[in-house]
Amino acid sequence: MRDGLGAAISPNRWYPPVLYALARVAIQPAIKARYLEAGQFTRTFEAWPTERREEWRQAKLTNLIAYLAKHVPAYHQLPSNGIVDLTDLPVVDKQIIIAAGDSYFSDEAPTLPVIQKHTGGSTGDPWNYPMDRVAWADAYGIQLLRFEEMGVRYGENRVTLGFPTSLGLGHVSFSKRVRLLVERTDTELCSFEIDPVTSLDRAHRAVKKNAALWYGYAGTIAAMAEALLAEGMTLKGPRLIVTMAEPLWPSWKMAIEAAFPGSNVVEEYGANDGGVISHRCPLGNFHLADNQSIVEVLDPTNAPCSQGVDGDIVITNFTAKHLPFLRYRLGDVGALGPEQCDCGRPGRTIARVSGRTGDAVLLADGREFMPVTFFTVFNDIADYVRQWQMVQPSVNHLIIRVSTRPGFDQQHQALIEDTVRSFIGNEIKIDIVTDQPLELTKGGKHKVLIRTF
Repeated sequence: MRDGLGAAISPNRWYPPVLYALARVAIQPAIKARYLEAGQFTRTFEAWPTERREEWRQAKLTNLIAYLAKHVPAYHQLPSNGIVDLTDLPVVDKQIIIAAGDSYFSDEAPTLPVIQKHTGGSTGDPWNYPMDRVAWADAYGIQLLRFEEMGVRYGENRVTLGFPTSLGLGHVSFSKRVRLLVERTDTELCSFEIDPVTSLDRAHRAVKKNAALWYGYAGTIAAMAEALLAEGMTLKGPRLIVTMAEPLWPSWKMAIEAAFPGSNVVEEYGANDGGVISHRCPLGNFHLADNQSIVEVLDPTNAPCSQGVDGDIVITNFTAKHLPFLRYRLGDVGALGPEQCDCGRPGRTIARVSGRTGDAVLLADGREFMPVTFFTVFNDIADYVRQWQMVQPSVNHLIIRVSTRPGFDQQHQALIEDTVRSFIGNEIKIDIVTDQPLELTKGGKHKVLIRTF
């Protein structure tokens, strides 16, 4: 297509408004999730005075608790008017919810549209669960809003790097594949390996796609940058690079900015379960959407931590009703930041988040695999695996510790070994053990990979 002067018009000029209109009239009604409106409301909400925002949050919490008291068996003891101090309610986690069976599901569940989500990849604690489409729409709409604020419009082409569990084989519905295609989200470069040869090739291929946004694992994008710099090279990257799934270590950020000069590099912290999406601002704080959830940071006694003090991150999502997340412990450790950041954006913040380290399984031939390589198989048998952990004492030996649920048998064990070997080959010894305790870090956090050399 060409403009009046005969110059080619980039799809990034005409496609975003066309896609926006298409989403409003066709995509959103088809998937029953109005994510564009969710983003628009977040912008409106954040323009309100502080007092009005707090009144809205309290009303949402009251309505949520009143609904749970009526429709969710685990919360029938709550006051029917929804008036209760949040801190008086119990803290739950995925294991408590799983163990309780259907008691945490709304009795209106059959009428509430949901999507199937997968979590536990970064903690080795796999879980497949339903999430209200309206809660998903909130998170996605907020994410699109933040991307727009950082200079990338809905409909501009995106490249996904790493391998998000939601894009694993067998986990992507036809409707989602269509949506990703229409939204110009390219998943061709999703893969597990992060060795220098693969990473260098991935960097060149990603640049050729001329995308506005790269969205992916911090470790994957850092490996691309480090491979380029090792060759004494830099490349023109996208306008925006957003990293997720693991901490963006300062050395990684410096490498990415050096390898792809001119790209704005931003770290995202989010969680599907619980429903939270946030992005780090130039002053270093993760900005929360106060209209999406209430975020607490608690000490081991479930008392609130002071600002800047590390504790367990606990989420209360305002819109999830099919499977509510009320004072839900994510399994992450972090610290609250200021309620009003000096950058000027309204709302609460998280100062820092403790995540997985980005360690990789290292083979004798130099190939490296991030733990996410193996998440899909454990998600597939989540009904039989409670948690898992890999321990690598040498390049020739890998121990896979599995905490099992009833029904785990030799077939599941063989499936795990076959899947792992399909990636790393037959030269390494693999022991799958079910009688060894899973180790925790000094901070009490489960680490999915421990490499002792």
